[in-house]
Amino acid sequence: MRAGRTKTTSFSLDDATLSNLRALASRRHKGNVSALLAEIASREAKFAAAEAYFEKYGVPPLDDEAVERIAAEWRGDEPPKRSRRRAA
Repeated sequence: MRAGRTKTTSFSLDDATLSNLRALASRRHKGNVSALLAEIASREAKFAAAEAYFEKYGVPPLDDEAVERIAAEWRGDEPPKRSRRRAA
């Protein structure tokens, strides 16, 4: 973020949320909460664009099972092994 090209605003947050934001900012942006919020806003704009694209081209939303498979992959969990049939 560049000084002089930003606008000041305020947010009302509960203590836990503010604490979490500060902790994330310290890990990712040297404590700069504004930079963290700018990153989050940019990411959300990309998600909104992707949702609009999917809607425009009729891509159905993911069902709960698909979301869980993706989350398991991100966590590094192995998918359950399929049982094999024995050859006759």
